[in-house]
Amino acid sequence: MAKKKKCFSSWQQFLIGLAILIFSLFGYLQFRPQTHLVTRIIDGDTIELDNGERVRYLGVDTPEIGECYATAAISLNRQLVLNKQVHLQTDANKLDQYGRILAYVFVSKIMINQELLRQGAGAYFEDYLNHRYQAELIAAAQGAHQNKTGLWRTCAQDKKLGCLIKGNLDPNDRRFYHLPGFRHYSQIVMNLDKGDRWFCTEPDAIAAGFKRARE
Repeated sequence: MAKKKKCFSSWQQFLIGLAILIFSLFGYLQFRPQTHLVTRIIDGDTIELDNGERVRYLGVDTPEIGECYATAAISLNRQLVLNKQVHLQTDANKLDQYGRILAYVFVSKIMINQELLRQGAGAYFEDYLNHRYQAELIAAAQGAHQNKTGLWRTCAQDKKLGCLIKGNLDPNDRRFYHLPGFRHYSQIVMNLDKGDRWFCTEPDAIAAGFKRARE
């Protein structure tokens, strides 16, 4: 009898183990990151997936088509993701006003948003809602600006100095840009997480909604 009881117990353990394995596999398949094939590059910060949906990278703003460094940004984006499987992570705001998915895009463990900023293909863009990877993105953007990487050298009026125009939001959320030599220039601390932005030219700053500060 003892031997028979032992066999029954082993069979029970086998069934329990099998059930756990099945449920674990089901959970993995249900919650694993979904991947998509990138079939088209729209511009430096927007892609199209194999299901027809368009994805706008969070936290990065590359030059518009026709602007300085736009072609290089598109080329880098193509190199990083075209015909590759990507997985998306969304944040608080999942869609923009045009119906595009707002996401952090990954190829394996590489975050493409961060890589574009690191290589100077765009500027950090603060949207005030999506902050999951804010610190990583700002660090990449600051590093590229300081090292005069990518557009921060190519699009600068003086390539040795880089892009030094400070776009600053004042305490009343008014946007002003300051040129080197302006009276408050050295006092302004650039806080990218507050909406401050670096610019290469005055037209760039004006196009972004900043007004020229008093000299």
